[in-house]
Amino acid sequence: MDTKVLVTLRMIVRPEKRKALLETMRGMLEPARVEKGCLNYRLYEDIENRNIFILLEEWETQEDLEKHIRTDNQRRMLALMDLLSEQPELRFNTVLNTVGMELIEEVRHGMQ
Repeated sequence: MDTKVLVTLRMIVRPEKRKALLETMRGMLEPARVEKGCLNYRLYEDIENRNIFILLEEWETQEDLEKHIRTDNQRRMLALMDLLSEQPELRFNTVLNTVGMELIEEVRHGMQ
């Protein structure tokens, strides 16, 4: 059984480059989402600092992620790093198990 891979990229864009980052990212989201093995590919804006963005990716397998890394889309992502005010934070996490609301129900029942 392959493990899923969750990728988080935290970027702090220079304020004068915010528009350029957003325009480029908008063009990258859909192509990535249709790649084989892509389960999620979304960009989020921090509500406390509008120059901080989090790109959240979820891939079915390590192999799918590696294929994505070799795409032109990913090369465009690397070019975006010049727009940032500091080094981005990048994390690759492997996920063996995912649960949902049932965990909350289970924990709440255990509290009674």
